[in-house]
Amino acid sequence: MRSRNWLPLLLALTACRPSPPPPAPLVLWAWERPEDLRFVKGRAEVAVESGSIVLDGAAVEARGRRHPLLVAEPPTTSVVHVEIRRDRPLVWNATMRATTAAAILHYATRLPARRVQVDFEVRASERAILLDVLGDVRRALPRATVLSMTALASWCGEDWLGRAPVDEVVPMLFRMGRRGETVRAMLAEGGDLRHDRCRGALGVAVGTPVPRAPAGRRVYLFDPRSWTPRDFAAAEREVRRWR
Repeated sequence: MRSRNWLPLLLALTACRPSPPPPAPLVLWAWERPEDLRFVKGRAEVAVESGSIVLDGAAVEARGRRHPLLVAEPPTTSVVHVEIRRDRPLVWNATMRATTAAAILHYATRLPARRVQVDFEVRASERAILLDVLGDVRRALPRATVLSMTALASWCGEDWLGRAPVDEVVPMLFRMGRRGETVRAMLAEGGDLRHDRCRGALGVAVGTPVPRAPAGRRVYLFDPRSWTPRDFAAAEREVRRWR
């Protein structure tokens, strides 16, 4: 008779146990190189680099994707990469700003993707440029389109990131330089990136393992070479271990 009394208690404990976080949605970055990603059907989304822009002095050099991409399902994210040529001074003015935003919009909307991502690494003195460009793109995109930006992990400790007019910030946990080990150690101990904007997604790379990171986030996967099923399986296992 006494053993029967345990059943309600066990049921109550089971009911109170917190649910495990949902699996991390995975997104493969398909950069400007030939990619055959048909093998990820149903296992990951695809974010494709659809255009690249170089700010060269007083000129904006833009081009669309040149390499083939094979997918089983349409990419969900259109990525435009922007960089500043460092061997000559940037001449930033209203014309450059408008041309840059127009080029991003041109390439980003070539695909019917529901998410647009801007990959634009800037120095501290250039953050206003990044914010201006993001603002122009945000105002021109349909409201239903999600605007995403990649970010250096170091930006997640700075307040200016809160002014970015985006729906998603993707801190990149690779190529972090001398601060990388500190960030990885902090995450391994159960810590988290300081800025709230950096707590919805992560970017990790094949060959740069992150022993632990907060679970349940949208995880973008980068491979420094063209993706293979083997590389994807290894990255997938790594992310699943974070749970």
